Amino acid sequence: MSKKRIILLLVIGIVIFWIVDKFNVQLDELKGRGKFITYVESPTKEYKAIAYIINDGGATVRAQLRVGIDSYGPAERQFDDKTICWDIDAPHKGDPQIKWIDNHTVDVNGSKIDIYNEDTYYNWKDHYPSEKEE
Repeated sequence: MSKKRIILLLVIGIVIFWIVDKFNVQLDELKGRGKFITYVESPTKEYKAIAYIINDGGATVRAQLRVGIDSYGPAERQFDDKTICWDIDAPHKGDPQIKWIDNHTVDVNGSKIDIYNEDTYYNWKDHYPSEKEE
């Protein structure tokens, strides 16, 4: 193989890696993003579910709902703006429906999330587009 071909393949590989990395956003990467909307305290006041709207894409990207968890005082587990929900098609983005079921389970727009179990966290990318096809 010629040097030019090897260099071209390397450049293409780097560009593909950059694109995949750029669009593969994890929930932890959203910490601190968004404009505050509202918060709801847990029944024992150990935790707060805080809703934010992320609207930094202009006309090209839809606004997104992000819900983070903060803990206070002697909580069972400590959270510092831990993102538990990221939804791009939330029906109530500007006024999210958030209610605590118990001290570690919160319902965000109909999605039940156990803040102690990351497998229950809501990331819209895990549900799109399959929910729309049904």
